[in-house]
Amino acid sequence: MNEGPKIAVTSALPDSTEYAHRFEMLIAELAQALVRVTVDEMDAEINRWLKRIATSLGLDRSTIAEFNPATGLVFTHGWARDPDRIISSAIDANAVLPWTKQQMLAGETVAMSSPDRLPEEAAVDRASFHRYGPKSNVMVPIRVGGNVIGAMSFASLYQERSWRPDIVRHFQAVAQVFGFGLERKRAEAETVRLRSELNYVSRATTMGELAASIAHELNQPLGAILNNAEAIQAILESDRPDLVEAKAGIADIIEDDNRARDIIHRVWALFRRDKLTRSRVDVAEMLGEVSRMVRREALIRSISLVVDVKPPMPPIFAERIQVQQAIMNLVFNAFDAVAAVDDRPREVRIEAISSAQTDAVQILVRDSGNGIAPETMPKIFDAFFTTKPDGMGMGLAIAKSIIAAHGGTLSASPNSDRGATFEISVPISKAL
Repeated sequence: MNEGPKIAVTSALPDSTEYAHRFEMLIAELAQALVRVTVDEMDAEINRWLKRIATSLGLDRSTIAEFNPATGLVFTHGWARDPDRIISSAIDANAVLPWTKQQMLAGETVAMSSPDRLPEEAAVDRASFHRYGPKSNVMVPIRVGGNVIGAMSFASLYQERSWRPDIVRHFQAVAQVFGFGLERKRAEAETVRLRSELNYVSRATTMGELAASIAHELNQPLGAILNNAEAIQAILESDRPDLVEAKAGIADIIEDDNRARDIIHRVWALFRRDKLTRSRVDVAEMLGEVSRMVRREALIRSISLVVDVKPPMPPIFAERIQVQQAIMNLVFNAFDAVAAVDDRPREVRIEAISSAQTDAVQILVRDSGNGIAPETMPKIFDAFFTTKPDGMGMGLAIAKSIIAAHGGTLSASPNSDRGATFEISVPISKAL
């Protein structure tokens, strides 16, 4: 501790025994106050206690400067008998008190009975003390967890005084309590900052997933529209255009366009968690539509596609477009799985089975591909996870989300011979 020579005190200090008891009670009350007060009220409470402690000792000014690695020491709290003499945050503590700042960061308390008693290396600080008025001053570092987060000072502006060791020790105790309050405030500010960053990341992630989902979901109908448009163009450029075939192609374009529109609405509803619009869905009819929509892709890729609905098959209560899209995602995933097979038939089967015991309908999509590696199995439904060089990793994640929203399950397992099976289980509504 740096301490100037003792100078006769012109402002009487309380008796040591009386003072110690009174100040210890004051510190205990301060600690309780900073625990009870809300973070929003912390600054006002700290200022109130700076005043109370200073006036209890007959002092004229009390100040706290907080430390930030980017800005150094900045005056943030203060009280003075004369309001005009409160240290403003506009004053650069780093420039006017460079020596004092170094002492604070080193964890040293500076008890100054007079600015003229400061060491030679504190010339700038001495001039600043003369300029800003304290005749005597005690400056104590505020530490939390071994780190200096600020500095506290109590000053006599009009009379010189010495600082007894017991008073300095009590100031150090006060600094620890103020450190607790400031750290509470900092922790809350950090929590708010992290929450804001998390919200931003969450929004960005959601928008990224949404964009990837729309791109993935629209790929099939937009591809079909392009194929039909090119076919119609070729028809119309021929010498004798087949208008019947052209009209059929246009009808297909309209159907795919409507499907693309429904997909966009469905994806938005899924990410906004809108209430699903459900109705009775004939499973055989729905799978027939899926078969018709993917049949051309199967032919192009030389894939044998079989749809097998085992009666009796009760209807399910579901959002038709969503469940249909989930099944199509599984079918296209199966197409990709068998695309590399060249030593055996490329086969994909869609089967539907009802179970009275479970009150559910099982829809199975089996493929004759190379199967799923055991180490990959736990991650296949994760968003953005893919083993395909040009894949986005959204198809299976979207399918699982859709089925879960219907109260069902989606799982995958290896086949006993080759390939894999994805199983959807959708409960049969008791309302049906």
